[in-house]
Amino acid sequence: MKVLVAGLCLSLGLGPAFAAPASDQDITAIAREAFIWGYPVVDNYSILYNYALDPQSPEYKAPVNAISHARSVAGPEDRVIVAPNVDTPYSYAWLDLRAEPVVLSLPAFEKQRYVSLQLIDSYTYILGYVTPRTNGNAGGDFLVAGPAWKGAVPPGIKKVFRSPTDLVLAFYRTQILAADDLPRVHALQDQYRVRPLSAYLGSGPPASPRVLAPVTPVDVRNQPTSLQFFTALNWMLQTMPVLAEEDAMRRRFARIGIVPGQPFAAPDPATEAKIVRGMQQGLAEMQARTRRVKSSAELFGSREFLKDDYLTRATAAMIGIYGNAAEEYLGVGYHADARGQAFDGRHRYRIKFAADGLPPVGAFWSITAYTAERFVYANPLRRYRISSLMLPDLKKDADGGFTLYVQHASPGPDLEANWLPVPATPFGLTFRTYLPGDAVRGGRWTAPPVERLY
Repeated sequence: MKVLVAGLCLSLGLGPAFAAPASDQDITAIAREAFIWGYPVVDNYSILYNYALDPQSPEYKAPVNAISHARSVAGPEDRVIVAPNVDTPYSYAWLDLRAEPVVLSLPAFEKQRYVSLQLIDSYTYILGYVTPRTNGNAGGDFLVAGPAWKGAVPPGIKKVFRSPTDLVLAFYRTQILAADDLPRVHALQDQYRVRPLSAYLGSGPPASPRVLAPVTPVDVRNQPTSLQFFTALNWMLQTMPVLAEEDAMRRRFARIGIVPGQPFAAPDPATEAKIVRGMQQGLAEMQARTRRVKSSAELFGSREFLKDDYLTRATAAMIGIYGNAAEEYLGVGYHADARGQAFDGRHRYRIKFAADGLPPVGAFWSITAYTAERFVYANPLRRYRISSLMLPDLKKDADGGFTLYVQHASPGPDLEANWLPVPATPFGLTFRTYLPGDAVRGGRWTAPPVERLY
């Protein structure tokens, strides 16, 4: 059922008449609201386009309803998803659920290994998980159904995930347990299966849905106020049936030309300026929201968790799209050093862990360094993070704890095992905990500070 962009492309036709609102203020206000609501959707489309719709993209992975695998962890060359983790090779499957559901199958795996299947709808809400927390290490068959499906669930399906959108991202993470573990990771990945329901049942497939011709994506970080933003949003809306609770909002959006499947264009320069002003206002609100973020726990989750807090959902996409819910993962730092100052590689930093100060987790933890643009930092050691798997190799302090050295230049041969390289410019750090314990989620355990040495 690889039909999303196969074959002849349908023409989108001419754009709809621009139903101008009653006042200039309305145009700007609607553009601001639509920008915040639509930012994660448009960012999501850009990744969908590069990974599954454009075979010429250097980031292309596989067509829809097929799975692709990163055979190693993310590196400096990966520049589509910001702030990627470098602990688990990713696998991706973009699901087109318009014709029929898709069955995802996972094998059994070792009890000490973390394997995660995260399902994300077009809004970027989390539909659910298949992980050691929800399913142990037994594997199984799981059905993902779109909003229109009303069929019977076949025997053998462990769980059904219902999506309010026709497109869903199945996002897999497979933990590497040791330096020589990649062959086993690859063997597990090769057993991840993605099958339309008809193929799972061995029956004839249903009629193919209509072909949707892709539109040019927009880089929301480098061109946040391009009007192509709304053309990309309109493309995604074709696969996002209107929800009752958002009907009035979607009607407001239509007043400035935000209509499913239509290209977007302002009717005149004056109106375009009003729309861009609204986008700028929305962007400023998102940037202000980033400064109030305390942890990833408040940013990512289901629609039931985030409710109608569209500003937080947009901020989450801006910071790092496809983040995990707190039950599965929690970021516990770091936004600044112990003085509250932004990280800068012209300085040297340290993080000291007491012997009994490690985060209580059910899986693992890691601290990753990023460039100011939130991409993996290229360095001669090719060391992008320090993780709990590296504990046996770290040099211990006299008290039994250990100290990490976060700096651009090596701290010297004796301490290099504890060195996390960073650029000689502003940089970022992310402290990840997988399957965080109650003490982490409840704030009773906190990450040790990042102390600036000079």
